[in-house]
Amino acid sequence: MGKIIFYVAMSSDGFIADKNGGIDWLPTEPDKNDEHGYEALLARISTIVMGRKSYEQIVGFGEWAWKEKTTYVFSFDPLLSVHESIVFVNGDVKSFIEQLRKEKPNEDIWLLGGAELAASFAKEGLIDECIITVIPVLLKEGIFLNLPYENFVLTNTIATSIGLEQRFYLKK
Repeated sequence: MGKIIFYVAMSSDGFIADKNGGIDWLPTEPDKNDEHGYEALLARISTIVMGRKSYEQIVGFGEWAWKEKTTYVFSFDPLLSVHESIVFVNGDVKSFIEQLRKEKPNEDIWLLGGAELAASFAKEGLIDECIITVIPVLLKEGIFLNLPYENFVLTNTIATSIGLEQRFYLKK
């Protein structure tokens, strides 16, 4: 069975966005050697799952970056799609993932976020791996990553050449 991988960046004090939902505190330098594992993650996955707020923010960045991946966006509100690879869904995350895993049994899924959707997935025990990149900045307030770390085992920690720390967790 494919894995659900929660790949996210957070501040040193545990926030994934500032108080306005912004992420302008994230590094902007190109990751030429793929130290953060983003390209490796994209090679692993066939599908992306995200929440409405993440989708709306990403759409604001410009052209859709993952045209070759099916992206499911959880939203109770009607939204406009910017690409045919985007599918809007609502309802129970567990039922949705069970169906998706039947359709794509051996394919990995990137849980892009955000915090509310990740919490729903964690509550249902649906996250198999977490890759958390810790950015050395203190936000002091914002959208907190409330992940039940007791359900995961820290398997590795690496430091990147630009001073970031990446933490790898597996579900217990």
